[in-house]
Amino acid sequence: MEPSAAPARLRSDRVDEIAEALPVRATALSRLFMTHTSVGISRTEIGVLHVLSERPRRITELAAREGVTQPAITLLVNRLENRDLVLRTPDPLDRRAVLVDLTPAGHELLEQLRAEYRALLHEDMAALDDGDVAALARAVEILDEVIERLEGRQQ
Repeated sequence: MEPSAAPARLRSDRVDEIAEALPVRATALSRLFMTHTSVGISRTEIGVLHVLSERPRRITELAAREGVTQPAITLLVNRLENRDLVLRTPDPLDRRAVLVDLTPAGHELLEQLRAEYRALLHEDMAALDDGDVAALARAVEILDEVIERLEGRQQ
């Protein structure tokens, strides 16, 4: 291997390690959050509520975002609707379609979850030095950028 190729190979190997580790770490964090929350709700349900906190969505869009079938997301939305966390309204642009939106109770539940997540991590994060906190904050920004690029590929 040429000397100039060595740094590129090291970077490629490091990117491979990160690509393999990120989903595992994200799943572990998500699982830990779920085991420490007082709310009886699934990760998929939380994902749907989070997406709906941005804006109302059609069932087809929710299914695509969550990577599930339309019948599966319809059942999930039905469960959330029965718990008064979401509601369906006619799409003003297409009366044949419906939009799913959060109810005030859905917003409250999301806020409760966020507060519980913060409480769970606060003590451990407070124990980190300022450099590590800054690194994690930057990592979140970078992950947001990666997520945005990956979502752009799907459209």
